[in-house]
Amino acid sequence: MAQWHHPDWVGWLYSNGSGRSTRLEEYAHFFNSVEVGSSFYTDLTDHTIRQWYEQVPADFRFSFKIPQTVTHHLSEQTIKSSCKKLSEFCKQLSAFEDKVGVTMMQFPATVGPNDLSYIKRLCEVWSLKTPLSVEVRHQAFFNKSEEESAFLRMLSDKKMNRVIMDSRPIFSTEAYCGSLVEAQSKKPRVPCHPIATSSQPVVRFIGHPDLPLNEVYLEQWAHKLVRWMNLGHSPYVFVHSSDNVKAPMLAQVLEQKMLDLLPEYSARIALPARPEQDSLF
Repeated sequence: MAQWHHPDWVGWLYSNGSGRSTRLEEYAHFFNSVEVGSSFYTDLTDHTIRQWYEQVPADFRFSFKIPQTVTHHLSEQTIKSSCKKLSEFCKQLSAFEDKVGVTMMQFPATVGPNDLSYIKRLCEVWSLKTPLSVEVRHQAFFNKSEEESAFLRMLSDKKMNRVIMDSRPIFSTEAYCGSLVEAQSKKPRVPCHPIATSSQPVVRFIGHPDLPLNEVYLEQWAHKLVRWMNLGHSPYVFVHSSDNVKAPMLAQVLEQKMLDLLPEYSARIALPARPEQDSLF
């Protein structure tokens, strides 16, 4: 999932009497990983990370996003400065590494093929044993030509993962509600190229608020994920929806589709009943 706090989950995933301080612990009853977007926007303290660390079981994984000060200020700082900031971030996470999952390094659409050496240099700074994944948004990295191939070769050589953004669902209709207007304005409309460059491919799925419209995409992903798992890969999937209210249900449906294809797969997600779930089947 892309978050563990959501007010609409109170009284459903979370008990009515629970406070924000216990939400992560309750979230971990249903999911074994979470995308930590706050690390992209602000510096996290060791104290904050330690509090999170102590609320989840040993098999839970935090997938942090590398600070935007590393990835979004190419014209304002030297590569040496960016590398230093990334190195400091690695050092901070190293104290919690046994619960750190795949870490995501997201570049804006302004970072293109001419900046590949910059991306490569940052990848070389990565010092944790846990995997790094890279998300790019420049259209040239999706052209199925030399620019994309060079990017994929670089990741493959370094045994790193490409973040695969699937925003197709939210762009499959006109923006007829507030959450779709916001999602279409903020989420990148990039081609979905489900290519694994290492053993832990990363998928960020942005679901449509009209739940049945996600069915075709979830079916495709179930088949792809099972193929990866049969190859020995361990994919990470972070499920969003345009307002994230229904994201847990989309995650559960995806897992069920995988279970149908791979009976030996151990299902984990068992959500409390919610009326909207009926419309998914």
